[in-house]
Amino acid sequence: AYDTDTGERKQITKFDENDCKWPSIGPGENGNGEIVLSNGSDLYLVDLKSGEAKTVAVTVPGDRPKLRRKKVDAAEFIEAADISPKGKRVVVEARGDLWTLPAKNGAPRNLTKTGEARERFPMWSNDGRWIAYFSDADGEFDLYITQSDGRGETRKLTDDCESFRLPGGWSPDSKYITFADKTGALYLHNIEAKETKKIDSHPYAEQMSVSWSHDSNWICYDKATDDRAATDCIWVYNVKDGSKRKLTSGFFNDSNPVFDQKGEYIYFSSSRAFNRPSYEDVGTTFIYAGTEVLMAMPLRADVAHPMLPKSDEVEWDEDDEDKDEDESDNESKESEDSDDEDEDGDEDEDEEDEDDDASTDDPVSGVWSIELDFDQIPAELRSATFNLELAEDGTVTGSVTAMNQTDEVQDGKFDKATGKLTFTSIPGGEDEIVTVTATIKDNEINGSATHSGQTIPFSGTREPTDDEDSDDDGKKSKSKKGKAKKKKDKPLEIEFEGIERRAFQLPVGQGNFTNLMVNHKNQLIYGTRPSRGSGGSAAIKLIDIHADKVESKTVVTGAAGFGHSGDLKKLLVMQGDSTYIIAAAAGQKLDKKIKTNGMNLMVDPREEWKQIFWEAWRIERDYFYDPTMHGVDWKAIGAHYASMLDDCVSRRDVSFLIREMISELNVGHAYYRGSSTGDSGPDGNVGLLGCRFEIDGDRYKFAELYAGADWDSDARNPLVLAGVKQGQYLLEVDGEELKTDRNPYAVFEGLRGTTVQLTVSDDTSIDDDDKRVLLKTIGSDDNLRFRGWIEHNRKYVEEKSDGKIGYIYVVNTGVPGQNDLVRQFYGQMSKDALIIDDRWNGGGQIPTRFIELLNRPVTNYWARRDGRDWTWPPDAHFGPKCMLINGMAGSGGDMFPALFKQNKLGKLIGQRTWGGLVGISGTPSLVDGANVTSPSFAYYEKDGSWGIEGHGVDPDLKVIDDPAKMVDGGDPQLDVAVEQMLKELETSAYEAPKRPKYPDRSKMGIAPEDK
Repeated sequence: AYDTDTGERKQITKFDENDCKWPSIGPGENGNGEIVLSNGSDLYLVDLKSGEAKTVAVTVPGDRPKLRRKKVDAAEFIEAADISPKGKRVVVEARGDLWTLPAKNGAPRNLTKTGEARERFPMWSNDGRWIAYFSDADGEFDLYITQSDGRGETRKLTDDCESFRLPGGWSPDSKYITFADKTGALYLHNIEAKETKKIDSHPYAEQMSVSWSHDSNWICYDKATDDRAATDCIWVYNVKDGSKRKLTSGFFNDSNPVFDQKGEYIYFSSSRAFNRPSYEDVGTTFIYAGTEVLMAMPLRADVAHPMLPKSDEVEWDEDDEDKDEDESDNESKESEDSDDEDEDGDEDEDEEDEDDDASTDDPVSGVWSIELDFDQIPAELRSATFNLELAEDGTVTGSVTAMNQTDEVQDGKFDKATGKLTFTSIPGGEDEIVTVTATIKDNEINGSATHSGQTIPFSGTREPTDDEDSDDDGKKSKSKKGKAKKKKDKPLEIEFEGIERRAFQLPVGQGNFTNLMVNHKNQLIYGTRPSRGSGGSAAIKLIDIHADKVESKTVVTGAAGFGHSGDLKKLLVMQGDSTYIIAAAAGQKLDKKIKTNGMNLMVDPREEWKQIFWEAWRIERDYFYDPTMHGVDWKAIGAHYASMLDDCVSRRDVSFLIREMISELNVGHAYYRGSSTGDSGPDGNVGLLGCRFEIDGDRYKFAELYAGADWDSDARNPLVLAGVKQGQYLLEVDGEELKTDRNPYAVFEGLRGTTVQLTVSDDTSIDDDDKRVLLKTIGSDDNLRFRGWIEHNRKYVEEKSDGKIGYIYVVNTGVPGQNDLVRQFYGQMSKDALIIDDRWNGGGQIPTRFIELLNRPVTNYWARRDGRDWTWPPDAHFGPKCMLINGMAGSGGDMFPALFKQNKLGKLIGQRTWGGLVGISGTPSLVDGANVTSPSFAYYEKDGSWGIEGHGVDPDLKVIDDPAKMVDGGDPQLDVAVEQMLKELETSAYEAPKRPKYPDRSKMGIAPEDK
């Protein structure tokens, strides 16, 4: 407390554990004075005369509705998802529980129902039975599995979690699970052996992309070669013997490896297309964007390159004559063998008969190639595809692809006795239904489709599956008893010698690729994203390197990330808040969302708050750059603040508690960002005019019209465009009179972006001489104010320096700040000196390129016959510079002046910066959508000492923002910067050398003795 009479300062409270918050002073009951304050979860009254502090018992009557169990729509909190082996259901993580959702029929199913715990990252096993996931039920995110129908057992597989864990995937045989953690480690869990082991670890703690071989014996993944490598390589790990090998050298960045389904290739993406640079319009900088290509790497030397030139040749057998004589002997031998087989092979024959029955049990399921026999359809559109699946009860589901669109099969039925197939579809959501009637026999289909009163005949054949042979006609080849023979998958073999040299590039063009997978037809499916600044949209595409015409086809547009079903026939695509299942084939649409209706969950707030609190605590523990937590006893801190959870009566209380806890780390960038609590009031919009009002009598005057410079075409003021002038009065809005008894902004409520009519005048009275103008209001005048402030400073500097000094303001070190720097730099590059204003810089990226732009030294000059000589580089400034800084510039706003000083570009003027030079890289969200940040990397100096964080960057010339000198827009720091630049221009202004005398080379090439 401070005594205003004596000037004495006195410590009033002496609490040891918690900070005093929100003190408020009053006279007290006896007039001695007292202070009410908060400390921890208690309120205290402090008597100023005695110094005694006593708790205040507070009882809040009522039902405390914020503590009641409440119904939550978990569908609003879906984060991760996976798809069942045949694509019939989807498992999602939503509001801390695991749910399965039907692809078409059925209802949502909550598998876990654990309000006090959180389940994350579900992974569906390929045999369909299990769902693996991580749960913090025992305090850490360990690995669990539970039966996918929600009825079987739940088993905990690991009990050794040391860091936040991330998903991987099941092996094809459902015997192993891979997973990762935030340290970059990759783990393999053996279900049967109940054993977890660490496979490998990425030296930069990046999560590796993992793929299983079809036989579950190998894993391929991407990892940097060593701690200093800037690129990733492709690696393989042998599950049986635990060995690992590097397949690519790492000269280029190779990533996203995936095995094909026949054990012949590894596909991967590689950043090696350095052949398409983009040059900026205003300088000499170039970039390479979209440098990735897709590669296929044959695993053995005997795997033929599928895209080499081919030639059709005629072949014959020179031993035909001898063969005729041998055939009669072979026929008699076969007859003998057949007799022996009849005598001794009864059991085998029975087994074959069983196989025959099995092969004909499902004459429907599969992919059917259809030809439409209808002349009115263009020839190029007469091919169609049925992708059908038969259930035991005769129900048929699937999709129909025709006329460049794909639609679901509805009301599908198959009669096995007659071979009759019927179903309907609704193309593109049209009202008319397509009715299909057909007969299936011996892998052939014949029938017709009726649509809009027209009947379209068709015929087709079923494509062989991956485990069937096919002859040249596309029909299944069978044994002599007519059954399809199933191939046994051969174990994958890798010939390491020369493997990288065998890799070849796929003809898909360069770009940015992600999510490689191989479908059931052994076709490569991949996601592609547009390069930065190029526009365009994401897409999922497909290529078949074994096709007659190898080309990229679009599966679907609008998304690049996806998962896939265990049978590799379906893709799971999440786009925004929606989830879709589509066929793993070309020509799909994101038009049928997975329904999430009915994902209702009863949440106990106190249970959930405990989980949220401890997860926030673990995130700081696991992601913080310093494992010693800045010397703080983090376990004790967690226990201390957790003890106050029972005193929290709202979600806001929990948020406050978490903020207080993470502030114990005494570090910048440790933020808590809350979720919606439902406590906010109504929201609306207000139309703005880009002005500052001033009261004059009972009227509002346009005291200032905000706008950018004359050349700022994107910062025009709507009032100025309408002919309104500064100093005029606003009398009416849409015919309604406006006086100072009403807030002027209340008149524009709900009018953002709309056209309004204003009555303006040079005086305060309404009469016929008043001007009525139409204009469109704006939603925000931030940009007008911002550009106006920059232009005010630039013009002020120009006037005080007689045009010698330029002024550049950099709002942050992200994209907006970069735009500010570039758009202002080139327009003032010819100035003799530059003032760079870093004050209030909000940070962003590490501003290395900002410094590079300001620190381009002269390399040489170019003499020209006409016009001025060139100074090189042409996109540089060579004169004196300085930078303005203050305590509200931080993060990248700290780094910018630090690098400015390190590169000796000029003096720093103002006050010490914020001192927040630690970085954040993203952390997992909390269960209700809130988030805490945890600084994961921190700055240290070239001499090996910590720097800037917690202190800031000191100025060379300290100038305090004296409020008395800032009246009417004064800027003492800017004044000192102008003075400094004028001084330096007198002593160290840049001057180009004079052009040398032209050389005389008239006698070059003549021997010295002949000169």
